[in-house]
Amino acid sequence: MILKLLKTSLCIGWLIASSAEAIVIRHDVEDKEYLALGQQFSPSVAYVGGCAATLIDVSWVLTAAHCLAGKEHSLFYVKHIDAQYRLEKIFIHPKFDNNNDEFNDIALVQLKDPIETGKPAMLYQEYNENGQPVVFVGRGTFGNGKDGLIRDDYIQRGATNTVDMVNKHVLGFTFNRPPKSTIYEGISSRGDSGGPAFIEYADKLYVIGVSSYQVGNGYKEGHYGVAEYYTRVSSHYSWLKSLMNETAVAIIPRHPLIAAILNNDKEALSQAITSAVIKDKEIIQEAFYQSVVLDRSELARVLINSGVNIDNIRINKVSLFEFSLQQKRKEYFRMLQKVTSNRTNVHPVESSVLPLFITQFLHEKDLFQGIKSLIKQGANIDAQTSSGDSALIIAGWNSDNFELFKLLISYGANVNLANNNGDTALMDSAYLSKLTNLRYLLENGADITLKNNRGQTALKIAESKMNAKILEVLKKAKKSQ
Repeated sequence: MILKLLKTSLCIGWLIASSAEAIVIRHDVEDKEYLALGQQFSPSVAYVGGCAATLIDVSWVLTAAHCLAGKEHSLFYVKHIDAQYRLEKIFIHPKFDNNNDEFNDIALVQLKDPIETGKPAMLYQEYNENGQPVVFVGRGTFGNGKDGLIRDDYIQRGATNTVDMVNKHVLGFTFNRPPKSTIYEGISSRGDSGGPAFIEYADKLYVIGVSSYQVGNGYKEGHYGVAEYYTRVSSHYSWLKSLMNETAVAIIPRHPLIAAILNNDKEALSQAITSAVIKDKEIIQEAFYQSVVLDRSELARVLINSGVNIDNIRINKVSLFEFSLQQKRKEYFRMLQKVTSNRTNVHPVESSVLPLFITQFLHEKDLFQGIKSLIKQGANIDAQTSSGDSALIIAGWNSDNFELFKLLISYGANVNLANNNGDTALMDSAYLSKLTNLRYLLENGADITLKNNRGQTALKIAESKMNAKILEVLKKAKKSQ
């Protein structure tokens, strides 16, 4: 959901853009009623790219174009209830323009893994939406029309409203104050872009709109009086249906080897392995994907011992090592380290394996040994995660383990490397009042003059925290630099 004139690519912005997901409710109705309403529609709602979406077929979800534009090649999963499903392809409406995103703000996502357990909603194609009662669904920030936004809890809620404006492109709604409101009156908020406006007609569930943007009308975010607009499904029905009908079904490789992984059958796996199948990239890739998702490291070991070269395995554009860490498969990762223990040059320089490893193994006994093994095998000490966090930044922010901090610096970690917010390890140490870390960073070349994206130096951050010892050290360092 985005506010016109103060836009953000994914989420509603009200004076400052932020990313969360929300349904805002009436102040005089118990929250449990909205929670129950949201739960009813869980089978028909999905989440992708930080936004909500609607399941409209076992292999298709509907969402807003502004949620996905520019991310067509980076997103990997759609979430539905408690499971993740791979996406195959993203289709942005051909007339969508980020500069005029109140028009044609609609997109389709084709799934690679069908959602067989869901309840697809039907696309509405009639033009009688005005006055129709609808249900919105979203999750996250809790708030009400009297107090505005209150907290982020990422719990799915439903709310009702009524279409009070229709034009070619959008359906309009107003967050009405009681007693002029519906019984479960509500409005979408931060991060609910792409979410559905549902109606029930002839015992069937239809989606008539896709959450697109809001207009404050002089009211504060989340308060009564705000208007919001959903992209009109009926106006885009022909494009949606033709695309779904004309797009080839996503193909998932089938083979006895993959079936053995799915069935956790080691004997069947051994029988299915042949020299020919080992050379089949699609089958092997799918087999390893399933082995990680299902956490079947022993079966993966059988494949590796049979001669499969895991250097060529890429899942969501990352190595098998990285993917297993992303999926929090610690034993799987340990298995991979063990079978490659005698090798060097295992990890390419662009791999984020080291910061991911520290994130997952931070409190494990084999943390130090794992770090040493990774670096020996070529892991980049300054590799960064998608948020720009290096191993050193993660260690400093998430841990009080000074020996870990020292170890990374001894291996040459760049003490001045900043994350996506422009924050360095020195800035983090100042913010967290970690005096030992801060002193060690300064001794090893940390630059006190660097500024983050907010224009703050470490000294400026320390001043806001009012820690006398931190301030004393930084001021002394400033004079000497």
